[in-house]
Formats: sequence, structure tokens, C-alpha cells
Amino acid sequence: MPRYLKFLPLILIGPFLISCSEPESAMQPTPEVSVITAEPHDVPIYEEFVGKTVSSRRIEIRSRVEGFLEKRLYEEGAMVQEGQVMFQMDRKPFEAQLNAAKAELAQQQARLTNAEANLARVKPLAEQNAVAQKELDDAISMFRSSAAAVEAAKAKVIQAELDLGYTDIYSPVTGASSYARKQEGSYLGIGQDALLTYVAQLKPMWVEFSISENQIFGYRANQRSGLVKG
Repeated sequence: MPRYLKFLPLILIGPFLISCSEPESAMQPTPEVSVITAEPHDVPIYEEFVGKTVSSRRIEIRSRVEGFLEKRLYEEGAMVQEGQVMFQMDRKPFEAQLNAAKAELAQQQARLTNAEANLARVKPLAEQNAVAQKELDDAISMFRSSAAAVEAAKAKVIQAELDLGYTDIYSPVTGASSYARKQEGSYLGIGQDALLTYVAQLKPMWVEFSISENQIFGYRANQRSGLVKG
């Protein structure tokens, strides 16, 4: 057997022993360690609920007088401003009523002027016993009746002006408009027939959602135990 074969195992094993004898620290670096101090503190609690947003004010737009609807002056679903005219009724009948009321007022004022002049003529004669007391009483009664008729005629004029103003139907709030329930040419009455549309105020808005009884009782129990504050 040749001699060099006896040293072959030593030659092969030598590098293996050298490599295995290297320290482990040379292969893996020492990891860095961070230290955190744990301290108790309050944290907010978040819950998820299914809800919906609703308007804080949902205003009904209605007609205040009876008549025919002539125009719709807003775009359905659009935002409308406070004081914006949304509908317009036929004004001609109300203008005629106002003119008639003004004419009646002028007539009653003319009668009051005559009654006042008659009283001014009869009163000094009655003081001189030149006319009967009944004529003075009649003159006073006519004057007071004419004055009352003038006040009644003034009230009719005011009412006719209000009715004419009500032919312009406006929004009392700023918000989102709904669809029109009446179209041009419809006759608008009083009561349920007077509803034209809705306006929903968007500032502020409300959020409606429901909570189960178990959640409420559990929350209150945690409050009593001190786990939950607020």
C-alpha cells in the first residue's frame, strides 16, 4: 500500500476542524434590544353603528290662499335660499280684489267726510236749540258709523294685500328642495291640497342610529366598575 494514502484522511479532516472551531459570535452579530416602559393610560373607545343622516328641519311649502298655480320657479332637488320664490300663483284675481277693496275704502272715506261735515254743521245749531236733538243724535251716529266703516274698509285692503303677497310662495329656510307635488295649472286649495313640496335644512344635520340594550347595559356596567369613564 503506498505511503501517501495514510495521510489523506488527515488532510481532508484538517480544514473541517478548523472551520468548526470558529466562535459563533463571529457568524451572528449581537442583536440590539430596545426597552419600553409599560404605563397605564386612558385610551378612547370606538364603536361602529349603522345610522342615517336626517335634516334638522323639514319644512312644508304650502299655499296660503286658493287659486291656480301659474309657475314653478325652482329646480327640483336643487338647493334653495331663504326667501327664494319657489312657486307663483295667478295674481290677477287677487289684484282685482285689492282694487275693489281700495275702491270701497275710498267710498267709505267720502262718506266719513260728509258725515263729519254734517256733524260740524248740526252741532252748533243744536247748542242754540235751532234744530231738534234728534238731528244731532243722527249726525253723531252717522259720523261714528262712517268712521267704523272706514276702519273695516282699511282692514279689507290690508287683507287683500296679504292675499296678493301670498301668491308668491317662497322658502322660509335655506336647504335642499324636494320634487313638486303640484304642477302648473293645478288648483291650490287649503289644507292637504295646499302641500306643494318640502325643503330640508342641511345645517345642522342630525344622525339617527340605534343601540341595543345589551350594549347599553354593558357600557353602564363598565362605567360602574371604573373601566370606562365618561
